[in-house]
Amino acid sequence: MRAFVFGAAMLAAAVATSPRDSAALPRGYSGADLLQNCSDATLCELYLRALVDAYDTLMVWGNARSRICTPRPQEPAVLWQAVSATLSARPERLSASAGSLIIDALQVNFRCAAAAAPTATLFAPRDGVDLATQCTNSTNCEPVLYAVLDAHQTLVDWQTIRRPFVCLPENSTLAEWRLAVLRYLGEHLDQLAVHTSASLVLTAMAQRYPC
Repeated sequence: MRAFVFGAAMLAAAVATSPRDSAALPRGYSGADLLQNCSDATLCELYLRALVDAYDTLMVWGNARSRICTPRPQEPAVLWQAVSATLSARPERLSASAGSLIIDALQVNFRCAAAAAPTATLFAPRDGVDLATQCTNSTNCEPVLYAVLDAHQTLVDWQTIRRPFVCLPENSTLAEWRLAVLRYLGEHLDQLAVHTSASLVLTAMAQRYPC
């Protein structure tokens, strides 16, 4: 088991210093926004990893069959190459949500054969230790939160999952989302090395913003 690289005191400090004056988050993080932001490879990988992790988590929670299959786990750069090529080829679709476009592109480029069993995951997901480290920095936390909630909204909109697990108030902010996640992690240190990053974000957000 991985050793924790921080403890409750570090999480408490991150919560205490988290900004509280963020503007309400836009609901339309688009494919065009994603292509622009992915000029920063680090933030792009954080978003892609979290989106795929959330997709895998929600398909299990919703008792749905994954439509993404690969013969072996892939590197994020390989997935992004396939996604960016698909997005660039269809510029008229770039106003749609980034999460829906990525999931659609992955389902097209890594389509499951009729009799194939989906792989457990496209790549090894991050765990709660990684999540807490990322979310002590608001810049690194933002793409993770966007991605998880974008995957959730996409699968709800597509009716892939039968009901939403998180219901956000219209005036909720990124700072509040981050606080909810950090507080949950600080109160459940025993879960950090056990559960994936996205599953912990979803659990924290569902507890803070139940439907």
